[in-house]
Amino acid sequence: MEVKELSFLGMLSYFNMVIAGLVNPRSASNATLYSLKDAVLGAFAGFFMQNESFLEYQRQLNSRCGRDNAQSLFGLVKIPTVEQMRNILEGIAAKYLFPLFKWIYQGLRDQGYLKGFAALDGNLLVTLDGTQYYDSEKISCPCCSTRTSKQGKTTYHHQAILPVIISPDQESVISLPPEFITPQDGSEKQDCEQNAAKRWIASHSSWFEGQAITLLGDDLYSRQPMAEHCLEYNFNFIFVCLPTSHPALYDWVAFMEANGEVKTTQQRVWNGRYFDIWDYRYLNQVPLREQQPVLLVN
Repeated sequence: MEVKELSFLGMLSYFNMVIAGLVNPRSASNATLYSLKDAVLGAFAGFFMQNESFLEYQRQLNSRCGRDNAQSLFGLVKIPTVEQMRNILEGIAAKYLFPLFKWIYQGLRDQGYLKGFAALDGNLLVTLDGTQYYDSEKISCPCCSTRTSKQGKTTYHHQAILPVIISPDQESVISLPPEFITPQDGSEKQDCEQNAAKRWIASHSSWFEGQAITLLGDDLYSRQPMAEHCLEYNFNFIFVCLPTSHPALYDWVAFMEANGEVKTTQQRVWNGRYFDIWDYRYLNQVPLREQQPVLLVN
């Protein structure tokens, strides 16, 4: 596929390519007022402008002037309401829009834009973090996860892993495809953030051939099975390890420190007014857990 210039128009061109491959969830009807393209682009426009009233304002602008920014910027022919967009888009699985993420990532890579995000000897830093975007005690669907309170009340919710490429030298981030935390076919156990992260790693490792990746995550990810999964797919990782979840690791660090084996280093960092002195302690080949087999991490 031809790599397009990653301007706004280039990104919109990729978006239109994805939309062209979508199957309209509605039955064919002469009464159809809004196209599938208008519904998808309308939703994108609202999120892109970060303004929930953007489309309503454009609708009023069109009635007064015969033209609006939704037409000129995003290519909408007719502007649907939020309720109309929701009714149309609820019939389309989000995964059919995911090729857009890959095309944009490849375009940024091929045009050298990702070099500005490289850190740690050329690695791209990819954060793994979960978010909840739906919660109800009454409304549920087959894709819902559940939690039950001590009082026996069940809550239904939707969650997803949202990986993004970050850099300490960049204010912006680059979004990668999400992975939904949802009941898996053939599994009796409820899905979880770690399993969703493992699926994402297995599904997207081929994207990064020739590019070193370091995954970042909180204490939830710092378990040996997850670490081994990252190494299996040639990903580096920096995961937080808390004392409460990794007592063996902290006991080992304390023992090595008592024997003078923990190394230290300092760094002078300019904060805009004066230099801060940052002190670091580090130790290599630390056991991640107590039971065998044990993985030694740096």
